[in-house]
Amino acid sequence: MPLSKSIINRLLVINQLSDGVDLDGLSAEADDIVVLQHLLKKINSEKGNSGSTCEINVGNAGTVMRFLTALLSITPGKWLLTGSGRMQHRPLKPLTEALQQIGAEISFADKTGFPPVRINGNPYLKGGSVKVDAGISSQYISALMMIAPVLKGGLNIELQGAVTSGAYIRMTQVLMQKAGIHVDFNENTIRIQEGKYQKFDFIALAETDWSAAAFWFEIVALSKQAEVFLKGLKVDSVQGDKILTEIFENLGVTSQFTEQGLLLSKSEKTVTSEFNYDFTECPDLAQAVIVTCAALGIKGRFTGLKTLRIKETDRIRALQHELSKLGYKVEVVENDIFLYGTDPVFHSETDPVMIKCYDDHRMAMSFAPLALFRSDISIDDPLVVNKSYPGFWSDLEKIGIVIL
Repeated sequence: MPLSKSIINRLLVINQLSDGVDLDGLSAEADDIVVLQHLLKKINSEKGNSGSTCEINVGNAGTVMRFLTALLSITPGKWLLTGSGRMQHRPLKPLTEALQQIGAEISFADKTGFPPVRINGNPYLKGGSVKVDAGISSQYISALMMIAPVLKGGLNIELQGAVTSGAYIRMTQVLMQKAGIHVDFNENTIRIQEGKYQKFDFIALAETDWSAAAFWFEIVALSKQAEVFLKGLKVDSVQGDKILTEIFENLGVTSQFTEQGLLLSKSEKTVTSEFNYDFTECPDLAQAVIVTCAALGIKGRFTGLKTLRIKETDRIRALQHELSKLGYKVEVVENDIFLYGTDPVFHSETDPVMIKCYDDHRMAMSFAPLALFRSDISIDDPLVVNKSYPGFWSDLEKIGIVIL
């Protein structure tokens, strides 16, 4: 199983803001982690250059875009932060506005509110109080949190509106505290004192990725009989996606923790005929869960999906289109997805259905397990999984799935 890119990328930013530790023991192959490691090296080689503007291209890595927007605002130098075509349509304004409230020099190079952005880094930026919309992306808040200790006077962050993906904010809080920073998160206010990040055991804080585990829960749920052991998953994980064990209990999967990891097995209980769920706290799990429910003929309403509109693709539209293509009845009302529990329309072996990934790793990984009982599954962009889980296809082959 891959390491959690959510944890590793936070640790990389914290490490950049601290005295630094030896990362030779870090073995991470996910594209998002590799991209951030590469860009941090480039930033370190270019910072302090007050002459030319240095271009930093994050590609399709949304987390990296948001984290670096905040980090570069306090890194001396002139920066142009950009990304892929899709990245240039993903909103950034709530974060840039919050940074501007404390004096950061940030402007949009093209379309207002979206990358690319021009940043004049100021290492002496003062803290204070900022307000930020908490209903679009928790990564805006995490980005502000991580630079807060190095701001003069620290930072108070007022979260406006309903908080989405709060588990990721709490993840950032825990990791910062492990590195010696005092963080007070109380309802809609986060208070972070000025302080110095302490050296920490980087490797010890790295965890196996719970969001990647979602597709193995899906595989067990779609199997007649199965036992899968996921090495390294922890019951006391800082990742909110550990809620998988509770979600998939309704979908026929039993979870048992050991000292080495998590054992999944097919439950003997009858699977529920209707399942409704609010994904506000764990939107990255939505695709695996919704595809599982569709495949099992489970009726359901799925809410808390607003942030899926601004991911690698519009995941709500992508799910509706690809599930409908396979014969499952899906309806979208605003940002909610409805499944009607209908049986799919099966195609012959000579008539494969090409599933579009839309440059989204989770689309590929959530639809691939359907091959357990359908002979018509084809994935248009298999390499897209490299973003988070490069070994996904080889791991599927280990359990007997044939990939042509």
